[in-house]
Amino acid sequence: MDIRSTSEIELDGLAPEEAFSILGNEMRLDIVRALWSAGALREYEEVDDADATISFSELRQAVDIRDNGQFNYHLSKLVPHFVRRTDGGYRLSEPGKRIARTVVATSGGQPDLSAGVRTTCPLCGSSVTAAYDEQWLRFSCTECDGMFGDVAPDGAIFYAGFPAAGLNGRSPDHALEAGLYRCMLDLAYLMRGVCRECAGPIASSVSVCESHDASGDGSCLTCGTPFVAWVTLRCEGCRFTKRLPIELCVMGLTPVIGALYERGIDVLSPSFGDLVGAIATLFRTTVTHDPLQVTVAIEDELDRLTLTFDDEMTLVDTDR
Repeated sequence: MDIRSTSEIELDGLAPEEAFSILGNEMRLDIVRALWSAGALREYEEVDDADATISFSELRQAVDIRDNGQFNYHLSKLVPHFVRRTDGGYRLSEPGKRIARTVVATSGGQPDLSAGVRTTCPLCGSSVTAAYDEQWLRFSCTECDGMFGDVAPDGAIFYAGFPAAGLNGRSPDHALEAGLYRCMLDLAYLMRGVCRECAGPIASSVSVCESHDASGDGSCLTCGTPFVAWVTLRCEGCRFTKRLPIELCVMGLTPVIGALYERGIDVLSPSFGDLVGAIATLFRTTVTHDPLQVTVAIEDELDRLTLTFDDEMTLVDTDR
């Protein structure tokens, strides 16, 4: 199924192409950087413009531009979308602050993950390695094929985008904990139809392996994964996308969060072992056709929760 998307994204009337054009200038980015530094030092809040502003002359001095006309021209391009002009001076707008935070989050050198990973593979118990490349954090088993079969790098048990700044001061194991926490919070957003990046609406689709058989070594020979159903969650605005097994996706829903919490598993801040163990021992997924529906059952000897979804990941039935 095609996922609906649109390029008609606007920032208070500003098209994406124009926004990229405005920000594609080193001097303007220097202005944003200077305003962010001033705001960070003064701990400004939206409720207090006076405490957050910097005067025209202070700002020009901070950016180190002697040509008054040239500086004024570039500053005017940033107003009002990325910079606010107030009676007391200039400050970043909310979109401007988001740009600055993004730059800060993705800045920094190559993180040091050489300390080794204490966490072992939740599938086979073997040692795990950590790698970081192009803002992607990946943990891989040194022995088995990992969790996701052919859809992920060989041996991967966890892989997700992770800002470089977030790895400062964190050991590989603490980075894995933080990465899991971020991913589970992402799912809580996305399964409620809200993009965590831009708050835009989410389009969802379900794909299934028609001849799934993972009874051998754990991965189906047809689809190359252990999971019969995968969900694609994509923002219709900024196009932030996740594609994950349906068992992980349903963990973002309140009934599942509650059911697992009763079993001692905090879905929003799980241990890796708990997460994988729950999928292996508590979850059962079945597929029916005409129309396509996927049912996920979470059950043990005491309780059973079933949720049934259509091909757009709409919850059509639930029973407990």
